[in-house]
Amino acid sequence: MLRITLHQDGPQCCLELAGRLCGPWVGETENAWRSAQSSAREIEIDIRAVTGIDNAGRNLLATMHHAGARLIARGLWMTSVVDEITGKLPFDGTKRPPRTRGVHATQSSQIRRNSK
Repeated sequence: MLRITLHQDGPQCCLELAGRLCGPWVGETENAWRSAQSSAREIEIDIRAVTGIDNAGRNLLATMHHAGARLIARGLWMTSVVDEITGKLPFDGTKRPPRTRGVHATQSSQIRRNSK
């Protein structure tokens, strides 16, 4: 189940999605986006309440992004999906940015090495 809510304010439009962006709901979302696209210059896709997504949903979000829509996400999983779509992370999971080690991690690893 997916709830699609369209908020329009002049040239700006927000398509708010809540639920699972998968299966037949991907086509419904695309229809709503295409109709909003014809009447608005700026489109935001609010996916903060999306709880699941399949490959078709991910591909639709990528199409929306490439057409100029701004994706709004919250949470680790949906933020990483948006990062993949926008090119900050690759889809295949390779070449992740290096992890930075905090002070506590460095100190605890030094303690472990010194205690052996």
